[in-house]
Parts: sequence; structure tokens; C-alpha cells
Amino acid sequence: MKHIAIVGFESAGMTAAASASMTDPAAKITVIERRPYAIYHPCGIPFAIGGEVPDIQKLIEPAPPMPNVEVHTAMEATALDAKARKVEVQELKTKKHRTVEYDALILATGSYAFKPPIPGIALQGVHAVKTVEDGKAIIDELSRAKRGAVIGGGSIGLETAAALRGRGLEVVLVEELPSVLPNMLDPDMAGLVTERLRENGVEVICGQGVREIIGKKRVSSISVGGRELPADLVIVATGVKPEVKLAEEAGIELGETGGIKVDEHMRTDAEGVYAAGDCAETFCIITERPALSQLSTAAIQMGKVAGINAAGGEETFEGTLNTAVTTMFGLEIASTGLTTNAAKRAGIDSIAGRVRTLDKPRYYPGGRPITVKLLVEPKEHRLIGGQIVASDGAAERVNLLALAIKKGMIVEELSRIDYCYVPPVCDVIEPLMVAAESVLRKM
Repeated sequence: MKHIAIVGFESAGMTAAASASMTDPAAKITVIERRPYAIYHPCGIPFAIGGEVPDIQKLIEPAPPMPNVEVHTAMEATALDAKARKVEVQELKTKKHRTVEYDALILATGSYAFKPPIPGIALQGVHAVKTVEDGKAIIDELSRAKRGAVIGGGSIGLETAAALRGRGLEVVLVEELPSVLPNMLDPDMAGLVTERLRENGVEVICGQGVREIIGKKRVSSISVGGRELPADLVIVATGVKPEVKLAEEAGIELGETGGIKVDEHMRTDAEGVYAAGDCAETFCIITERPALSQLSTAAIQMGKVAGINAAGGEETFEGTLNTAVTTMFGLEIASTGLTTNAAKRAGIDSIAGRVRTLDKPRYYPGGRPITVKLLVEPKEHRLIGGQIVASDGAAERVNLLALAIKKGMIVEELSRIDYCYVPPVCDVIEPLMVAAESVLRKM
């Protein structure tokens, strides 16, 4: 009987366990998870803070039944001997140590919330947004908090800012880079998001970082650009870093992005050891350069490949486009592939087409604006990126664009796609086609 050990049971680890079990039903699979519960849904935390999820405990679930899979919670992997194929673990309640031997190992250790070295970041009232415990702590603060500050203008920062504003707090959002959602959107598209934030009472400061979090024991204000802004609750949403300590101490090679280096089969340089999810370095489909994709959707795909291969199968991971979506104040914001800046950094020329139209015919009541931006490589006319801001339908359209990019579609093909039409649902000309025609005119 083959023994497969998995460290971590978030999206990658859980999918790896299920895939390994299906690939080799006779295998014994042991999961080591340091949390006291098996599964939680971190993407739901901002919406629990905002009250859309009425009970944050709903984000916690037991492990689903899987043949020959044992999930051990409140157990931490403390050391790995890759040559001897052994993992040292500690039961966190009893402090007892034991050894888990394996034939194949999958590292799905995830990521941790990055806290920049800002003076005062350890004050009371300063929280990350990564774990259920973080979410609970923030919810507990809401009854006495009046002014919130969010550091970081990525997806979690925006969602949390909207959540705090929905709870009645005065909110300021601070992003050190020139515009919000810098990894998802070009500045012109990000401007639409900033406009919606400000319309809903969120002060947005871009291009400046928080110099200090001020207070004695508890936070009272933040210092930004020479201004001192009152804040009795501060959210640090400055992204996550790969959790690679176990792998690094075992001598497993890390990639240039800081994640565990793997090949297309999710194999590390240690025999029998795989890595998947936030802790693993993958590659961008377009640039073919190393990349981190710390999204649950990518983690699921990587976990599936790692689980199949650890159980003796043969599967490959095709890379990532970092297809993502977020929402706040009734707005959907979605993107896939490269932004203009990302293309420039990769040495890829691009031409952009941006259109703003309605999602229904002008004569039909209830039509709402939709803005679509496409990026095309001009030599081969390949689609390399797409960004959509709309009240509805952004996620579905960006998923279609991700498929088009992955299949190497050129912009002329997108302009000729078959599409549906009925006035209560959509306009007579699909907005993606309008954007494609805009690029073609420029070309």
C-alpha cells in the first residue's frame, strides 16, 4: 500500500487528497493540518466582516469523507527529511512528537499574511485579514470602532474597506502604488473603481504609503503623506507570502519568486516531493516566466495535478493567467492575463482597446454601464489580457477571455464569436466584440 502524506489542507491540499484517492483507491493518505479545524474559506472573511455572511463560523467546515484519507488537525509539521522520506510532526494540544513516513509527499503549506515593517504595526486594533481568527477579531472591534483605515488596495483591501463602510465606519484606503488593484487593472480601469469607492464615502489615497501607525497601546491614527488621519481600527491587507519554511529547511530549492520551485508535474527537486498552491511557484502562460498565483482557483488546479502524480498518475499543470474577480459596492471587477505594465516588464508590446457601453439595449429599462479593455500583441494579433468593470457579467466574460487566451485566440477570432441576444439579458452586440473591433481599428 502506497503512503501519501500531505502537509496543509486548504484548496490545494484538499484537492490533492481527493485526486490522489481517486487515482489510487488503495493508497493510504495522511493529511497534516495545524489549524484546529479541517477546512475554512478565507475569501469569505471580508463578507463576514460586512455581514453578508451572517455567521463567520459558517466559513469553517469538516473534512469531506474520502476513501483512505485521514485528516489530522491541530498537528504541525515541524521538520522534513526528504532523503529519508520522513516528516516530523507535533500534536499541538499534547505537544507530543511523532514521525510520519511517506512514499510521496505533497507540500500544500499555503501562505501567510505579509505585514510590512511599519512602526506601530503591533499595536492593539491592527489586524490582518487572512484567518477566521483575524475575521473574528475584526468583527469584535466593530461595536466600538468609528474610523477604519485599510492599508493595501488589492482585492482583500477593497472588499474589507467596503465591509467596514457598510458597517457604518468612516474609512480611508491607502495604496502605496499609483492606483488600486495594481496587479489586476491598468490605471484607467482602476480609476472607475476608485470613483465607486469615493461615491460610497471611502477616502482613497494612492501613491503614498503609511509611514507610521500611531498610538500608545492601541491605535489612534495613521500617518500618510504628512497627514495624521484618525483611525481606531486598522486593517493590513498588503498581500501574502508563500509559506516555505518547511521546504527551505529541508534543502528543497526555491524559485526566483520565493515559492517552492516545481516543474509542470508539480515535482520539487527532492525525489517523491511535490508542492502545490500558494507555496508553489508556477509560470505565466503568456510570458512563460516564473510566477506566483495565490488564488484558490489556481491552487485547486495545482493540487489536482500534484495529487494525481503523487498517486502514480501522469498529469501536467499548464500555467496560470491569474484570472481574478472581486466585488464591492455593486461593482464586479475582473481581469485575466497581463496588464499593460506587466506586458511592458515582460518585454511584450501591446495595443489596447477600451470601450464603455451598456449591458442591455439603450431602449430597454435597467441597462447598466460595462467597460471592457482588451490587450493584444500586435505582431501576431494574440490576445494577452482583458479587464472588465461592470455591475454584472464581468466574471463570466473574463472567464471566456481566459479560455480564448489559453487557446491562443487572435483578436479577429474574438470579433467573430457566436453570441446570444435578447433585450432583457444582453445587448445586440456583445461588449467583448465591440472591444475587439476597437483594437482592430487601432491596428
